Amino acid sequence: MIEEATLHQHTSVADPDQLTEAAELYHSIGRLLRLLRHSGDLGQLSPGAASALATIARSGPMRLSDLANIERVSAPTMSRMVTGLEKGGYIAREADPEDGRAQLLSATARAHDLVTGLTSARIQRFAAAMGSLDAAQREALMGSLGTLIEALGQESNPA
Repeated sequence: MIEEATLHQHTSVADPDQLTEAAELYHSIGRLLRLLRHSGDLGQLSPGAASALATIARSGPMRLSDLANIERVSAPTMSRMVTGLEKGGYIAREADPEDGRAQLLSATARAHDLVTGLTSARIQRFAAAMGSLDAAQREALMGSLGTLIEALGQESNPA
């Protein structure tokens, strides 16, 4: 059971209206993710594996430990995800040119096609839904989500 003192360590918002708004948005994001999870091809991948694959596809080759840090999971957990992604033909391993003992993970062409939406029914469905937003709404959504992600990342990794 979470003690009240522990709860207050993570919460610094006293305004009840702001907390209510945050709760509503949090639950809406959860609903959005559930709707997307039930559609299309990425359903074969866990949300964690899909996120890790997207990170590699967007960022380029990286070590497993770096990927685990970015995705905020343990190295053993990431190792299991990467093994599954490799078996699925989404990830390739190669020797790190800077350290022959280490390996770099890179996304295959199949992974890039999936992550960019070319072969992803889920992303195609999401893109169609985003078509109901005008350009300013899409820009505001992307900017706002980016800011929220950054703030949450800083909160969980205090400097």
